[in-house]
Amino acid sequence: MHDKDTLMREQTRFLGQEPERLRAVRGRELYETLGGLGLGHAHFFKALGTNVEDYCAREFGVDLGRITVERFFASDAGAKWLFPDIVRGAVVEGMRSRPRYPELIIRDERVTGPVCDVPHVRESEAGEELRDVAEGAAIPESHIEYGDRVVRLDKRGRGVLASYEVVRRMSVDMLRVHLRRIGERLGRDLDARLAHVLAHGDSSGAGTAPVVLNTAAAGTWDYADLVNGFVTLSLGHYFTPTHLLASADTLMQVLSLDAFQDTVLFDFAKTGRMPSPLGLTMVPMAGQPDHLITLMDAGYAVQKLTEQDLLVESDKLINQQWDRSYLTVVTDFAVIYDKARVVVRNDWS
Repeated sequence: MHDKDTLMREQTRFLGQEPERLRAVRGRELYETLGGLGLGHAHFFKALGTNVEDYCAREFGVDLGRITVERFFASDAGAKWLFPDIVRGAVVEGMRSRPRYPELIIRDERVTGPVCDVPHVRESEAGEELRDVAEGAAIPESHIEYGDRVVRLDKRGRGVLASYEVVRRMSVDMLRVHLRRIGERLGRDLDARLAHVLAHGDSSGAGTAPVVLNTAAAGTWDYADLVNGFVTLSLGHYFTPTHLLASADTLMQVLSLDAFQDTVLFDFAKTGRMPSPLGLTMVPMAGQPDHLITLMDAGYAVQKLTEQDLLVESDKLINQQWDRSYLTVVTDFAVIYDKARVVVRNDWS
C-alpha cells in the first residue's frame, strides 16, 4: 500500500523516463504498470507527447478510423491491453461534452469512501454583521462546522449490452461514437441529480433545502418573478446570481413572455442563442422539476464528491466479452452554502 506522496513520486518517476525507454513498455506490462500506479493510458500518451490514434498507428500499424474491432485485436499481441482505455476514453469524452453540471459546481473533489462528512458554513446575518468592536469585546464569527452533514454517494452507470459478434465487424471509430453517446447519457443522469439537489437539498437531509419563493400569481410566470428571485439571492443572501435553471416545459413558458420577445434585448427568435435575463446564464437542465426555476451562484452553491471515477470492466473487454459490460461512477453532489441558490415556484395555491 502506497501513501499519497510515495505514489506520486513513483508516478513521476515512471512518466519522466526518456521517451524511448517509456515507449518500450507496452502490452500487458504497460497495462499492469499503469494500473498499479493509479494511472491511465491518457497519462502515458501525454508523457510521450502523442495520442491514442498516433500511438496505435506507430505501435500496431493500424488506423483507428478505418480498422474493425476484430482486426484491431488481431493486429498485435499488445493491442487488446489498450482496448479498455479506448472504451473508457470515448465514454469520458461524452461525459464531458454535453452535461451542464461542470459549470454549475464549485469543484469536483475526490473522497475516500461512499460516505462523506461535508464541512459547511452556518451563516447568521446578525452574528456576522461588521460593527465597531470595543476593547475586549467579542468579535463576530462565521462557523465552519463538521459532524452533522453526512452525504452518501451513489453508484451510477450504464451497461453495454452487445455480444462480441455484434461489435467485432464495427469500426473502432464508429464504436467510439456509440460509446460517446453512452457517456453523454451518463452526464445527463448527473445533470438530473444536480438539478434535484439544487431544488430540494442533498442526501444529508432537510437542512440543505433552499429558500423557496412563490410567483406573484399561481400557475403562471412573469418577468417580475425572475427579478424577485434575483433580488432575493443578491441583496437578501449576498450572493452573485450566475445561472438560471429551468425544465423544458418551464423554459418554453418563460421564453414566451413578452420581455423575451423584445428583439432589442434578446435575439433568441433569430439566432437560437439562449437569452441572458438579468445577466444570468439560462440553462435548460435535464431533471429540473417542472414548475420550479432555480437561480444560483455557481461559485458557492454545490460541490461534486467522487469516490470512483469511471470504471470499465476491463477484464471482459480484454477477453472480448461484451455481454452486459458495465461502466460505473460513484459520486454525488453536496450543498455547501444553502442560501447560494433560490427556488421560484408557480405551483402553489
